[in-house]
Amino acid sequence: MVMLAVIVCIWATDPKELEEPDAPVGPPQPYSFSYTAGRYPGHVDRTHSETSDGTGTIRGMFAYVDPRYQVRTVEYVADAQGFHPVLSNPVADTPTVAAAKVRHADLYARIAAEHARIAAERGPEQRDDTHHLNY
Repeated sequence: MVMLAVIVCIWATDPKELEEPDAPVGPPQPYSFSYTAGRYPGHVDRTHSETSDGTGTIRGMFAYVDPRYQVRTVEYVADAQGFHPVLSNPVADTPTVAAAKVRHADLYARIAAEHARIAAERGPEQRDDTHHLNY
């Protein structure tokens, strides 16, 4: 049996905005969506729903069945301060993952210290601020 999935997209943007990239963007609009999907007919192994009231705050939830056949659920809020997920049944780090996180943090600290040392040696007159990333 061959299965065919069709995705329909509706373009809700005014085509004139495509011609004018500097055109002002209007305020956020309310919306809501949800879907369920599965790997074969009659089987649901993932869901997603999301709503926005038009203020710029988005609330949603998605769930899926992980490789261990456990249902994982993530509820989230996305707002001006960022993306805030809340996980159900978080998976504990294995010893290998925990050790890798420690190594990563150590390497990050060493790289940051080396970059700070180089910047201090150059002094403010030699710095090229056009390539700095602001996080």
